[in-house]
Amino acid sequence: MVDVRIVNSVLAAAQGTYESVLQMQAQFGKPQAVKDITPKYNIVTVIGFIGDIEGNFVYSFNEETALKIVSKMMMMEYNTLDELSLSAIGELGNMTSGSIAMNLEKLGYKIDITPPTVITGRDMKITAEGLIIKLPVSLFVTEDVELHIAIRGGK
Repeated sequence: MVDVRIVNSVLAAAQGTYESVLQMQAQFGKPQAVKDITPKYNIVTVIGFIGDIEGNFVYSFNEETALKIVSKMMMMEYNTLDELSLSAIGELGNMTSGSIAMNLEKLGYKIDITPPTVITGRDMKITAEGLIIKLPVSLFVTEDVELHIAIRGGK
């Protein structure tokens, strides 16, 4: 069983990042434990973490949401899913994961995060060990972002 404070730290960090970077308030659905990571959307950012607890943060978006995020980050309309926009999506994941790491350290869980990997494609399945929690996130429309946290080990 995962410490509920970890989930609350993840939610607070994601909310803080979306507010500061995107100037938006996110709505979070009910967290649920799932057996595997099958991203709902075709643009996926994966960031690993190691330390007192280990695992992965997996963020997925559809193309429309990704382009809206990139437009907000660049403060201009952006309509192309190219290397620059995918880099911006990776950076949002990096900033969110860094904020999560800082929040977890306040709870006594020291972790280091890996650089983001951004993957595009359909029908992906990501293998991860440990407890997997899925968090639906609503930014622009209902549940247009999906966040998975895979956690193994821990104090």
